[in-house]
Amino acid sequence: MLEDKIRLEMSDWLYNSGLVGLYNILKESGDDVLAEEYYIEFSPSSLNDFEEKYFNYFINKYEKSLSWHKIISYEGLIEYYEENDFKDFDEDSLKKLNDYIKDTVKYYLKSNSYKAAYDLIDSDMDILSLEKKLSIIKIKKNESIEDIIPQVKDTFEILKLVINYCKSKDGKRYLAGKNVIYTIIRNAWDGICFLNPQTKEKDMYIDYKNYFVNPVEEYISFDKSKLKYNCFVCDGKMKDFKNDLSFLKETGFDVSRKSSHVWDFNNDVAICPICKLVYSCVPAGIAYVFNKGLYINDNSSMKNAIKINNKVKSEILKEHEIKSSLTYRALVSSINEQFNDKTKYELADIQVVRFEGEKYRFNILSRKSLQVINNSRDDLNKLIKCGFKEVNTYFNIYDLVIDSLLNNQNLFILIHKLLVYKLSIPKNCQFATSHVVRMLNINFRFLEGVGYMEKLEKDSIQKANISGYYLREDYKGKKSENKLNGIAYRLLNALKTNNKDMFMDTILNCYLYVRKEVPSIFLDALRDDLAFKTIGYAFVTGLIEGKEDTNKNGGINNGK
Repeated sequence: MLEDKIRLEMSDWLYNSGLVGLYNILKESGDDVLAEEYYIEFSPSSLNDFEEKYFNYFINKYEKSLSWHKIISYEGLIEYYEENDFKDFDEDSLKKLNDYIKDTVKYYLKSNSYKAAYDLIDSDMDILSLEKKLSIIKIKKNESIEDIIPQVKDTFEILKLVINYCKSKDGKRYLAGKNVIYTIIRNAWDGICFLNPQTKEKDMYIDYKNYFVNPVEEYISFDKSKLKYNCFVCDGKMKDFKNDLSFLKETGFDVSRKSSHVWDFNNDVAICPICKLVYSCVPAGIAYVFNKGLYINDNSSMKNAIKINNKVKSEILKEHEIKSSLTYRALVSSINEQFNDKTKYELADIQVVRFEGEKYRFNILSRKSLQVINNSRDDLNKLIKCGFKEVNTYFNIYDLVIDSLLNNQNLFILIHKLLVYKLSIPKNCQFATSHVVRMLNINFRFLEGVGYMEKLEKDSIQKANISGYYLREDYKGKKSENKLNGIAYRLLNALKTNNKDMFMDTILNCYLYVRKEVPSIFLDALRDDLAFKTIGYAFVTGLIEGKEDTNKNGGINNGK
């Protein structure tokens, strides 16, 4: 007999992300799905056409990031140039057209995933023959841009056919469907169904229905009282151990090859068809972007888990300038919302799950870490566009700061590296020392949160930074600014080795040279090691860059 309702309760983080994904898919399609404190509930009838709902969710959510969208998005430019009789079509327009043909249209139309979809699309058009007709348009030696406009018009006619083919109902259904399989879904599971290279069913919609949906419909319709095995996740009855977890990336294992993973080499890790369907929805629960993923395991309630993770996803899918820091920006935005919505969220320790480099990474954000991130939102926002180049790799400072906070690490090592780079290879540094001051502020709050810095006043960083600036001005007044880099290196070496004597000897010599009194702020630096590093690095930041540079990037006072 068919069950009236299917109720699924929260469990571990991976299953919870699947529940969030299942809820999102059903909600997006207009189904009546209920989210309560520790479970979601829906009617079995919601499984009707679930394969369509499944793919439609991913296509709609990630549409603008898909290669399919890159192909059809050029249509607006074609219409613009044609309506204006190509008056604005110049050499830059030609370059963009050639790049579009070479790097987008020809590249994707010839890809294996697209070729596998062509047989499924109801069309008489031979798309590969159209692709062969497209070629780069070059301006010859004695030609002008006007001379190649007829060739551009012919190319546009071919492109319009290609775009209409991709925009068709089947074109979007299968080409965009292939996109989400390999860019989104494959991040969570692989090796089965349409991700099995040996699958006999070419239509991924039918394959998904046969593999995940039909078994659930059969499972809920027959009497389970005589079944003797229990699901590893929900403890529900099941008839065999065929449904294992080997398809889950970096989580499951092949029970036939790695029997040592289970007790006494006899596998008892298997799941019922319903839980397998839930796990297939993990990609709809975790927010993915640029081969990275983020899930916040707020297991205080199902409603909270859905709300905070959908907030993360909505932030990630916005258009951003700095793509590398999207996941962390979304995390911080969600954390700040938690603070601002205290009637709905009870602030507590949360588990942050990150998917990076094909692996899951886990962190527990304590209440104090959450408070540091929330209280530092202004300083963090100023770091979003900051970075530096190391060898041939660009690093975003915002990412590195958040990563350190997630791992409960202070920022002194990163601050030291940035100051050394600022001295040695400034051309590779896309930041000012005022940004380093902001990092010192964040680090001060972090150390304060874990029980340090009680004896250090909160304006000590600004005082030390200004002291460094004025010493720099004194050296400039004596026409000795060429000595400052060497002094800064000695001070940084002393800070790195925690050598207070070397640091203070250098400071005393500097102030004797300019015949000024040593600022009283250095008395605080001698109290303990963390205060020494905080004040020392703040002083060096003022010494390295003068007031003119820091003001261009926000001013010294912005480091408060």
